[in-house]
Amino acid sequence: MRLTPQGRRLLRNTETPAGDDEDAARTSMPLLGQVAAGVPVEAVENKETLSLSSCFGTGDDLFALQVRGDSMIEENIRPGDYVICRRAETAQNGQLVVAVIHEGQATLKRFYREQDRARLQPANPHYDPIYSDNCRINAVVVGLLRKF
Repeated sequence: MRLTPQGRRLLRNTETPAGDDEDAARTSMPLLGQVAAGVPVEAVENKETLSLSSCFGTGDDLFALQVRGDSMIEENIRPGDYVICRRAETAQNGQLVVAVIHEGQATLKRFYREQDRARLQPANPHYDPIYSDNCRINAVVVGLLRKF
């Protein structure tokens, strides 16, 4: 996995100094309320602002990666999606991580500690888990972006 040029631009656009209204306007959008995906609800406009920094924070430890492959499809993570990651060296069992194995190969999987190894669990029955006694956690996934 690698940070794409589009991901770098996305991150650059989320790092705005406090009080810089022009930059904030370019990196945020109006959040006008909620919409039901079940039984319809009353349409009430509520003017707020939504930005990547308000959802995920800012800082050098935050970055995006574009997903390639379908091993996490049952987690609703599809090829072309962007995962928002926070740099981390450790992870809790069950967390979605970016892990490095086998001489620098990176993968996006669910992380599980076992007795003497780590299990990196895909979310697609066509893929086997990856077992590693030398797995390095690079990041924990904190969000997902998808364009339609």
